[in-house]
Amino acid sequence: MNYKIKFILLFVCLSSSASISSAQESRQKFLGIETGMTMIGCKMSDMDFIRGDVPSYPTGSYYSTNNLTSLMYNSFIGIKSECFSLNNKFGFSGGIRYTRTNSSVGKNDYWSNSVDYFYLLYSQEGVNTEYLKVKEIIQKSDYVGIPLEIRYFPFRPRLFRLYFKLGAEIGFRLQSHTDVVFQDDAMEPYQNDVSAMVGKPGSISSSVSGSAGMSLGRASKPVVSFEICLPAIFITSKSSGLVSPISGGGFQLNFQIPLKSKIQ
Repeated sequence: MNYKIKFILLFVCLSSSASISSAQESRQKFLGIETGMTMIGCKMSDMDFIRGDVPSYPTGSYYSTNNLTSLMYNSFIGIKSECFSLNNKFGFSGGIRYTRTNSSVGKNDYWSNSVDYFYLLYSQEGVNTEYLKVKEIIQKSDYVGIPLEIRYFPFRPRLFRLYFKLGAEIGFRLQSHTDVVFQDDAMEPYQNDVSAMVGKPGSISSSVSGSAGMSLGRASKPVVSFEICLPAIFITSKSSGLVSPISGGGFQLNFQIPLKSKIQ
């Protein structure tokens, strides 16, 4: 198993143990929902069949992916519980999260000279080469994940509370779909073939992240919090699929209701 996967599994185990042990002395427990979005810096996977341009002559050179651009982002929603300990300064949370990841590859307008498509090498037999003209390749993947997070509140409880958070997540791919936008609709019959050439993302996705946020709410009352995530680092970055994630940033919104109060 990749050492990075082992690291995140260790983080999950330690966080779970801390959460379970602290629950016995917790002053407050919450159940809540979360939603958010992350913009992800990425690079194209190694795909020699995708070419930004082709040579005018058989002996000419071509730009591989220099004049192409890639994009990746995800949106998520989930349910998680959180318990506080150590004078109500640390919160340990875990739950389940559904994530939709979107990635795409298209022509870079700066280099395109009004040509809004790139070339995809479909077949090559001897001197006979067949290219497809593609405007964009879009890949959408669904994951179910297990997020574990630790929040630290440096100040005593008040209406507005600043906090810092360290989180990790392991996600498991449910499904993935690739859509190809051709320059000519007559190329639509090649959809499935191109999708198979691109492949699917890895079956496991994992990441670690750091965040800073602000919560609004009184003790033993519903709480709303908003946080900025920067950075989010993807452990399983070298997976198959259209693009490979590197790092990113985004935001998260949480709404929590108290489940149990306990005076220590």
